[in-house]
Amino acid sequence: MNFLRQTIATCAYDLRSLSKWDAGFVVFWFAGPLLYLIERTPADIWLSLIGIGFIAHSTRANEREWLRAGWVRFTGLFWAIALVGAAISVNPLYALGEAVAWIRFPLYAAACMFWLGANRNRLVMMLMMMAVAVVIMSGFLITEFAANFALNPNAPTRLGGPYGDLVPGGFIGKAMMPLAIVMAAIAIGRPIRQGLLMGLFAGAMVGVVIITGERMNSVLLCLSVFLASIAWVIRPARVVQFGSLAFIGLAVLFTALPNVGDRFWSSQNQETSDYFNSPYWFSVRPGIVAALDNPVTGIGVGMHRKLCEDIPHGPDWLVGENNCHPHPHQFYVQLAEETGIFGFLAGIAMIGAIIIAAAQGRQNNTLFSRLAWIPPALMFMPQPSADFFGQWNNLFLWFAVGLALAMARDKST
Repeated sequence: MNFLRQTIATCAYDLRSLSKWDAGFVVFWFAGPLLYLIERTPADIWLSLIGIGFIAHSTRANEREWLRAGWVRFTGLFWAIALVGAAISVNPLYALGEAVAWIRFPLYAAACMFWLGANRNRLVMMLMMMAVAVVIMSGFLITEFAANFALNPNAPTRLGGPYGDLVPGGFIGKAMMPLAIVMAAIAIGRPIRQGLLMGLFAGAMVGVVIITGERMNSVLLCLSVFLASIAWVIRPARVVQFGSLAFIGLAVLFTALPNVGDRFWSSQNQETSDYFNSPYWFSVRPGIVAALDNPVTGIGVGMHRKLCEDIPHGPDWLVGENNCHPHPHQFYVQLAEETGIFGFLAGIAMIGAIIIAAAQGRQNNTLFSRLAWIPPALMFMPQPSADFFGQWNNLFLWFAVGLALAMARDKST
């Protein structure tokens, strides 16, 4: 409680030293995790307003440092290529709308890094608000899971939470990942009695994502917690202790709730047992065919959902068949398909620059800066993924990436 009061008092002092404009946006930023609990429209408005506010702040204060950042420049290059490809697509108005709107997500990340997350107390306050949001979301999901289990204990689990959409695992697994890694690192670094609560909280976050049935988000959060446990301090004995607890917890969860385990390793899951005959591969395949047919400019941002039905079968050496979804379920395939080879290369450069910017924080040697590389490195891995330009996925992904970039600049001892 003393830590909580001290953090709030320090933040209040910090806010009094700011202009009303900046102080208002910092408070607005803190409200984000709770707004995310409502639905994507309030979350998107929040994120977009912060991006607009950041541009206005930079103009008023004549601050241009952020424009010199390597990842920002590569983002600008990628965006310019995407805009050109969209403008010459078969449906330029739609594709340009998608391309223009996408820039709000990197702008939000820049606002976090260079403006709102400027000191440790603000970062701690944001993490505390995230913890409150995680507890509330977990309450929704556990209640929903219990209700579903009571109706049909053997049914595979997929949860919608307060969204009514099967994405709440992305909220905890992606957007709240910075909270999980900080908790895990503190659990390893502190004495066992102090660290146990933090470790249990991070473990509970993993458990809640698992019961949503979202496999990739579960894997990502598990990996992030493991990496965080060795990224701050090296204590093999402590890692073994908490790892054993995690193994026991997962064993109990999957034994008591076999319907949960079926989502992850059932022999019927072709994604793991026979990938090239699985629905995931069939969704990726038309993106590859379209990229091969439109190698220079691509088909235009967001145009996969519009044109997928017209994409031909493609070369015979590309095994399987086409199965149309709103996106091809793979970031790098989507970049090649919708922005062409130049957008693909610029996108890789942008992603690499973001990861490097986060990793460079390690030289500051603080808890936050040593962990900052984990969210972008994991979320941009070449894995089955959501829509690179889509709303829900970007709201979750860039929330975490923005906070991670701000954490990378932390120099507090």
